This record gives sequence, C-alpha cells and structure tokens, in this order.
Amino acid sequence: MQLRCLLMFALAFLLAPALPAQINMVTEMDKPMSFGTRPGFSVSFPNTDRRLVDDVWTDFVKNNFSSKLKRGKKGEKTATGCRSASVSAGDFTLYSEVEKIGDGAQLNVWFDLGPTFLNRREDASRTDDTKKLLTNFYFDVRRAVVGQEVKAEEDRLSDLDKKLSRLQRDNTNLLRDIETYKEKLKKAEEDLVQNQKDQDTTIKDIEQQRKAVEEARLRQGNVENERQ
Repeated sequence: MQLRCLLMFALAFLLAPALPAQINMVTEMDKPMSFGTRPGFSVSFPNTDRRLVDDVWTDFVKNNFSSKLKRGKKGEKTATGCRSASVSAGDFTLYSEVEKIGDGAQLNVWFDLGPTFLNRREDASRTDDTKKLLTNFYFDVRRAVVGQEVKAEEDRLSDLDKKLSRLQRDNTNLLRDIETYKEKLKKAEEDLVQNQKDQDTTIKDIEQQRKAVEEARLRQGNVENERQ
C-alpha cells in the first residue's frame, strides 16, 4: 500500500510541470483593440512565420466557427455570424490579429458575444472551453510548422536525388566518351604506324625515282654526245 502511494506521488510529481505548460499555450489577457481595451486570448508561437499562423488561423475560423475572416480596423480581421458552443450559445463576432513577436508570432483574439466580450469573470466554463479550442489551434500551427519542415527536407532530398541523377548521367557520358577516345586513340596509333610505313616506302620510292631520273638524264647526255 505504501509502495503504491509512493508511486502515485512520484507520477503526480513528474506530470505536474507539464500541466502549466499546456495551460500556458493560451493566455487570457486584457489588450487594446479597435473598440478599446477588451478581454481576450493570446497564443504565442516562437520561431514561427507570422504568415503561416495567419493562414492556419483563417482555415481554423472557417472550420470551427463556420465563418470567414475579413479585414477590419487597425490591421485586425473580423468574422461575423460565428457559431461555436465552446464560445457562446448564440452567434458571436470575433476580432483577431496576428502580430510578429521577435522571431515568432502571436495570435490575439477577442470574442464579442454582444453585451460583453468572453471573459472568465462572467463565464468561466466557456472561457476554459475556448482555451481548449485555441489549444487545438496551437497544435494545428505546430503541425503546419512541422509539415513545412518535412516539405523542406523532402525538397532537399529531391534536389539531392536530381543531383545524383545528373552525376550518374554525366558518369555514363564520360565513360562513353572515354571508350570513344580509346577507339580514336587506337585508330590514331594504327594510323601512326601505317604512316611511318608509308613514309619508309615513300623514301624508298624517292630513292628509286632519283636513280631513274639520273639514268634518264644520263641517257639524255648520251644522245647529245652521239650528235657530236
């Protein structure tokens, strides 16, 4: 019994640091927006491109709130006629902005329920549900980031595959060129041997022809001598 209690205590101790990290993925805030300072929520993404967060948020609003983001005041985006039981029993309007924070980005979002903006003081239950919903968005962004990393690594692999294919093709062409050059070299060596033989034969022919010329000239001289 004591051992079981010790194990349960140790497990609770190990899990305790992870719980705040999950809760802190979504932060409740009072932050200025187009209607003044209003209660809302923020989700931070270190080392994440702001445009990626913005794109994922656009899809998230469409899929989870059945609405479409439109540009609003002061760089905000707004979506009207939103529906989600996690946020409100009726339709609501959301306002949001994705701002660049250092090398990362942060989503700030406010849920306008009509008479008030969603906040813990007036609706703790739906505030918790909304934070869970936005935690899902956090993981959507993380999946998109990893997806981009996978795509980048796949692109690099594809580039290396193409490079290898080019090198293999060049290797084949070079080997073919070498064989061609070998054949040409062999032919040139054979031609060189034949050329040398032809030179030797021609030199002999020249010597013989020189003798023939001398003999002809001698006969010509004899003819002239006969006339005298």
